[in-house]
Amino acid sequence: MTNTTRYNIDTCAMLTEFNASVWTARKLDKSATEEIVTSKNAAAKDAARVNKSLLAGRSELEDIQSMIGRARSFVYDNTLPWSDSGLRLLPTINFERFAAKMNAFEEEFAMMVQAFVDIYPTLITAQAMALGDMFKRDEYPTQNAIMTKFAFRVNYLPVPTAGDFRVDVGNAAMDDIKTKLERIAQERVDAAMQDVRSRLGDHLKRMSDRLTTDYVEGEAKARRFHDSLVDGALELCDITKSLNVVNDLDLEAARKALEVALCGVDPKDLRKDEGLREDTKKAVDDILSKFSF
Repeated sequence: MTNTTRYNIDTCAMLTEFNASVWTARKLDKSATEEIVTSKNAAAKDAARVNKSLLAGRSELEDIQSMIGRARSFVYDNTLPWSDSGLRLLPTINFERFAAKMNAFEEEFAMMVQAFVDIYPTLITAQAMALGDMFKRDEYPTQNAIMTKFAFRVNYLPVPTAGDFRVDVGNAAMDDIKTKLERIAQERVDAAMQDVRSRLGDHLKRMSDRLTTDYVEGEAKARRFHDSLVDGALELCDITKSLNVVNDLDLEAARKALEVALCGVDPKDLRKDEGLREDTKKAVDDILSKFSF
């Protein structure tokens, strides 16, 4: 199921890379580790490790991690896989919206980190009681140094092409290198598009399953599902349109068919209306059958 052909991906997409880091606030407690190993009569010294939380009972770092998780999910939802190094393919048509959202995430990250740094000295003082005998003041970085433990970076790069390759070798070798680069690029494009198809296909299959009506003692009973079954499908339709960088006609047709099938459909009505549920499921199954997801 694909109408993709060789495509100049560098003209309609770019690469993006997202990295973020947060201070772990964890430290190996050697004395506590030795105490446990000894008390359990373990012959091997590495039989156990006690990693203590330097900010036990506090949630500030977890909140920052959660915010990074939201940013990372946004990146994955709105880009395509490209390389094992973490680079993602971003359609240029989606760049402004993507960049604006990532800038907002970065600002939120900066504010959360600054708020943490501001109360950091107070948190250290509180840990003297929280950790008891495990508390060691010299294990905590200074307030100035703690800022270096946090990072939030978004980079944008052009998609490399075989034509960009320059090297002082013979023509035959140059042609061979270009051919290999073109093949690698095409394989990555194909893999990226398969990711989009898989996202749409998986959601369609989930919809087909959850919209199935069960009959218990002759009484129709709707299967349980969240509103995201419909809302998520509509969001996926929008995402699929922007991620279809090779203009896969079958993928676009399937996306449009799902959009039409869900036009005006409310999750609450699907739960209550058996006829609507059956009609919607039939439309979903038709898409799955026609486009071989």
